[in-house]
Amino acid sequence: MIAGPIPQIVGHRGACALAPENTLTSFARGVADGADQIELDVHLTADGHVVVHHDPTVDRTAVGSGRTTGAIAELTWAELQEVELAGGERIPTIQAALDAIDVPVLIEIKALEAAGPVAHLVAEGGYAEKSIFISFKPEALAEVLRVDPGYRTGLIATETTDVQRAALAELGCGNYSLRYSGLTRDEVAHWQARGVTVTGWPTLADADVAAGLAGGVDFMTADDPAWARRTAEAALAAQPTL
Repeated sequence: MIAGPIPQIVGHRGACALAPENTLTSFARGVADGADQIELDVHLTADGHVVVHHDPTVDRTAVGSGRTTGAIAELTWAELQEVELAGGERIPTIQAALDAIDVPVLIEIKALEAAGPVAHLVAEGGYAEKSIFISFKPEALAEVLRVDPGYRTGLIATETTDVQRAALAELGCGNYSLRYSGLTRDEVAHWQARGVTVTGWPTLADADVAAGLAGGVDFMTADDPAWARRTAEAALAAQPTL
């Protein structure tokens, strides 16, 4: 049974099932397809630019005849511009992404060294209202909060352990993103009762949507936001009426 209303949809790396992940095109597609929020990932270049990319290296995403290998932390911004992504896309800066996205943005901090710089950049650029900082790394969120204790934060985990419980309490996170394999209705209700919204991930198949609905999550992170919403709406419509 569905535990509550249709969750809001988070576009994972934009709409990465339909457009090259973590690109301006993917973000635009996610918003156009109805994502309530957009999730993206950040790293720091060798010369201090915060850029949007999932992996620590460009090896998986690079195509074409330009630069196809290298660690982001060891490359300059100019060198990263030599990397061609699928569809002729390029790796964007976080500023370009935040300027382009007109819904709330979940900034996942992949590299700890990016935490301070991206927190300062969000403050200086006037992006705080639309930005929510998330990470698997509690220490990255702590660094963000050192820049501004008022920033909104969220912790990501595959399962709940004492480490996650302590971090959620100590950091005052407003959101907890939990993998469906570690998510139960009781777990979701536990955090919601404490004022923490819960996000289920990854939403890739009908079974994932069913798990999110049964668990009563507030958000579902999906590679195809429009599909996730349609599937959730169809499941709700199929529920027997009392």
